[in-house]
Amino acid sequence: MATYYGTYGQKVQYLASDPASPQLGQVWFNSTSNLLKVGVTQQGAWASGGALATGRYTPAGAGTQTAGLAFGGFTTVAVANTEEYDGTSWSPGGNLGTARGYIAGAGTQTTGLAFGGTTSIPSGLPALANTEEYDGTSWTAGGNLGTARSILAGCGTQTTAVAFGGWTGADSAATEEYNGTAWTAGGNLGTARQAPSGAGTQTSALAFGGTPSPTATEEYNGTAWTAGGSLATGRYFLAGAGLQTAALAFGGEVSPSAQTEEYNGTSWAARGSLNTGRSGLAGCGNQTSALAFGGSPVSTATEEFTGGPTVVARTVTGT
Repeated sequence: MATYYGTYGQKVQYLASDPASPQLGQVWFNSTSNLLKVGVTQQGAWASGGALATGRYTPAGAGTQTAGLAFGGFTTVAVANTEEYDGTSWSPGGNLGTARGYIAGAGTQTTGLAFGGTTSIPSGLPALANTEEYDGTSWTAGGNLGTARSILAGCGTQTTAVAFGGWTGADSAATEEYNGTAWTAGGNLGTARQAPSGAGTQTSALAFGGTPSPTATEEYNGTAWTAGGSLATGRYFLAGAGLQTAALAFGGEVSPSAQTEEYNGTSWAARGSLNTGRSGLAGCGNQTSALAFGGSPVSTATEEFTGGPTVVARTVTGT
């Protein structure tokens, strides 16, 4: 029968780096950082993925963890670059017709949707109404938003998307629904805001974060928004993934933040933090298999989230 002493011994191991896969209860001393560490259980964890070829902040994202799409954003100027992720690395896709940042997105890697945004740093004006559709190779023009805006959020698919919030020179509560051809007005957000994030579908959407109400969460039923459970950590310029009843919120502007929270349709709960705290990032995927990429300052960082319990290294403190 295996025992703790038999497995780990009676002496604390001295290691130059943390184990790649620590075991629950394993104790070691990291001789490089001079810290005592222990393996503990954590709900969900982020791991480094392949870097973006073009570092950027405020891009938009679509797709899944193993078939992701990144487009637009700012370097020192607005960019049109599109990149496709295969679960390991990014490769070039077709450029947007209009270079822009502070943009929103929806859909998949082969049926993406880009809408709103601006070419201007940092004002976010003039806001754009442009919509573009991606077929896995190139972007073509779609129907314009009814309300031009930047720093907005969206979710859904290329033919059933929803856009909400944003900046028009004032914080926006506008919601619009896309049918693959044109946008029509939906029910306004209860709280007008810019720089929120979103998740879900056109008839079951989730809006969370943003300013001036950084903890506010709202749920959309295809007609109207109602209040949901508040984020534990208020933030804006954050990213999201998943569904209305199984969402993930990560990153954002609070220093910037590395915090990740998980929504169950009622309330948010803390999960494993990003390895690189950042705001102005984008995301895609679902609650248990998400992708985070880009961010401010201009970043190429990509991270992959795996939900469920994992064992991670934790520093032992005297408190």
